[in-house]
Amino acid sequence: MGSRSGRKFGYREKVMMFSQLQVLLHSGLSFSRAFSLLIDSAGTVEKELYSRVFSQVVAGRELWWSLEQDGNFTALDCSIVRIGEQTGRLTDALAFLTAYYRGREEQKRMVRSALSYPIIILCIAVAVLSFMLLVVVPMFEQVYARMGGELPAVTRKMIAVAGNAPVILSVICAGIVICLLIRRCYGTTDAYLCLVSGLVMRMPIAGDLVRKYQVARFSRVMHLLVSSQIHLPHALNLLKGIINFYPYKKSLDSVCRAVEKGSGLADALDEYESLFGKRFLVLMRVGEETNSLDKALLSQSLELDRELKYAIGQLNNVLEPFLILAIGVVVAFVLIAMYMPMFKLGMVVR
Repeated sequence: MGSRSGRKFGYREKVMMFSQLQVLLHSGLSFSRAFSLLIDSAGTVEKELYSRVFSQVVAGRELWWSLEQDGNFTALDCSIVRIGEQTGRLTDALAFLTAYYRGREEQKRMVRSALSYPIIILCIAVAVLSFMLLVVVPMFEQVYARMGGELPAVTRKMIAVAGNAPVILSVICAGIVICLLIRRCYGTTDAYLCLVSGLVMRMPIAGDLVRKYQVARFSRVMHLLVSSQIHLPHALNLLKGIINFYPYKKSLDSVCRAVEKGSGLADALDEYESLFGKRFLVLMRVGEETNSLDKALLSQSLELDRELKYAIGQLNNVLEPFLILAIGVVVAFVLIAMYMPMFKLGMVVR
């Protein structure tokens, strides 16, 4: 079932819900009293969702089942709450979900802040270049046509590019529309996901960042699951519903089957060294052999988070001035190409 409110119940809203409910239950309040206070303190949209869930619980349903029926919660949410209810550790389950979604929200903010400025700069660059090719260059072309005379080669080429600009922009827009249509029609197929993820992983800088992000996410979620004493096969099954990036999702299918047959986690991951990295696999093996897998996963997730933040910060430091310089060079080239006949005319007059 989808969201009934018309508004997405995102990470921030889940953090608020799970953390507040966990605090209220941990303080010793009954479930009914805690949920009633949660409903009273919620906003309009959240209050509707909480009321729907609570009405199901009052009718005799389990909390996990009520969350599942609402449609705003993932398989991870429902499974963790179900385990908490069945083991009598609901507050621990809610604390787990709070920590998980708080980390996801922090990662989301980090990625958004890293991408927002370059995207804005690129949009401005496209707009400026389009304006110059569609408006500025044709104005110069009309002036030079009335003046007559031989134009420099670079000016003629620029005028030719400007003349073809509408066709070029139309082809680019058509290409974007076709890509979006292909994604909409085939975006969930294995062939499409394999092709797109393969291209992303082969990109020089982006591929490494994606690899670190996925391994950090794997480590964080596995740490939370293992530290909550969830059996490894069940933890991997839950993880399969969380990690959606195609190469890692497919690798988890194989890893999960191997672990269910009795293989160790490190042995099952050895086949995917290109995805997880040798250092990660060594840490997993050491963690299993010393019975400290949760600590190894936590250490790896924290280290990869630090590396990601540093790498994204360095990328921004390099990318921002590079984009500004590139825009300046393009604009300067167009202006010089269009003013060059005037420079030559001035030299002739002298």
